[in-house]
Formats: sequence, structure tokens, C-alpha cells
Amino acid sequence: MKKIILIAVAMLVVFSASAVETADAFLGRVAGKLKSSPSTVATYLLTTDGASQRGTLTVAGNCFTIDAPGLKSWYDGKTQWTYSSQTGEVNITEPSPEEVEQINPFAVINAFRRGYKSQFVPSAAGVKKIKMTSSVAGNDISNVLLTVNDKTLNPTEIVLTLSSKQVIIIRIDSVKAGVKMPVSSFRFDKSKFPGVEVVDLR
Repeated sequence: MKKIILIAVAMLVVFSASAVETADAFLGRVAGKLKSSPSTVATYLLTTDGASQRGTLTVAGNCFTIDAPGLKSWYDGKTQWTYSSQTGEVNITEPSPEEVEQINPFAVINAFRRGYKSQFVPSAAGVKKIKMTSSVAGNDISNVLLTVNDKTLNPTEIVLTLSSKQVIIIRIDSVKAGVKMPVSSFRFDKSKFPGVEVVDLR
């Protein structure tokens, strides 16, 4: 009888441990939801160094576009085009994965699989907070504090702390599923910007 009780207790402990969702598993669900949508459109407020700017981010897989006052950016998974209305120029670059994570706040959600240790931190009811700490020396992003709506799995705030100690706060105002978009939507179309100088920095 004593052995049966011990086995039952052991099974209960194992079941309880497996029933507790890890931070990585939760992030996997968040990333999975974003990946399952043909595209995702989010409006946000980005604050850094005392300055704030609103913008709209459209993401489809590894591609994204950003539309902010005076700035537009397109990324097709390899090449990025950035247009500044102030300079009247478009710069072409090929950003690193770490640079993409700083530009596209949703890209960092997938980064937990690559060089980050994730853990839950105390949070208010209705949301989950996950701290992602870099485990790779020299990573541009030291840590990420991600806040996610527990029911919708939509990010509500992303705080990036860079290796330079600069802090970037991205408050997500709205997130909605979009339609399927061709890759051309994530590339600069020169015909729509006549007279703009293109500077290739690759």
C-alpha cells in the first residue's frame, strides 16, 4: 500500500511539473500565432532617448514594412530599403539578424530560440511578462522585456536594452491580422518615389 501511495505522489509531481508552461513554450505559442497569420499589422509608439514616434508595422514571415512620420522602410527578408523624407534619399542595406530585431520589434519574439534565456517575471493580471537575456557575447541586444496579453497572445509592450545601455520602449497600441501580401510589397518601388536618390550601402 505504501508503495502505491509513493508511486501516485511521484506521478502527481511529474504531471504538475509538465502542466506548468515554460517561458519558451509560451513564446512559442506567441510566435506561432504571428506566423499563422498571412500578415500582421500593428500600430505602435516607440520611445528612446526622450523622443517618441508613432508608426505602423506590417509583418509577413521574415518580411516587414514600417510607415512612420518622415520615414518608410521595406525589408524582404534579406535587403532593407529605408526612405527619409528629410534627406530625400533611400538607403539600401543588408541588416544582421540583431539589427532586424531592433528595427522590427516582432522579430525579437522569434529570437528566444537563438541565443536568449527566457523566464517569466511578475506581472499584472491578464498579461504575461517574459525577460529574455542574451546568452551570446557581443549581442547588440542585452535583454528584452516582453509583455503579452494572456488571452489574445498579442504583444502589448517590448522593451529592448542594448549593449550600449540604450533603452528602446515600444508600446503596441493595436494588433490585427492582415491579408496575404506579395513579396514586392516589401521592396522599395522607385516608380512611386520619382527623383529620389538611391544610395546602396551594401
